[in-house]
Amino acid sequence: MSTLFKTGSHLFRYRAALAAIAFVILVIAADPRHSLAGHAAVLLGLGIRIWAAGYIGSGARRRKFHAEYIVRDGPYRVLKHPLYFGNLFLVSGILLLYKPPRWLGLLYLALFVVIYGSIIVSEIDYLKGKPARETCYKLCNLRGESSTWLTVGFVYLVLFVLLKI
Repeated sequence: MSTLFKTGSHLFRYRAALAAIAFVILVIAADPRHSLAGHAAVLLGLGIRIWAAGYIGSGARRRKFHAEYIVRDGPYRVLKHPLYFGNLFLVSGILLLYKPPRWLGLLYLALFVVIYGSIIVSEIDYLKGKPARETCYKLCNLRGESSTWLTVGFVYLVLFVLLKI
């Protein structure tokens, strides 16, 4: 197992903890405001995640890579990693809403690219040799997205408290 695969696997396992630490720092440095672009980016990110999760299922929500096959339908026809693409919009929208110092926002975006880039490389290596399979959208696959909805709800709750609305 290569070092890059191990790094990406570890980052995949601890991605939620890393995001929680980053969020605490973001709140401390925040100068929050309503931003139409920020709200739109969050909604777009959620929409992309809901679309992708309906095809990939709850296996994507585990702490380790898990797949029996490669999904080729829905957003996976266009993007190899639509869940991560949705995350990019979520992070960008949250940064626009919380308005940290520019250097911190740019650092977070750079860290996002490095962390998810490593995860993607590891995931591609993990998926080598797995068969592709036609799938269809299933609402029951969205169960795993409840943590995304709870997280975004918490992010907005903290935003509204900071804005005193």
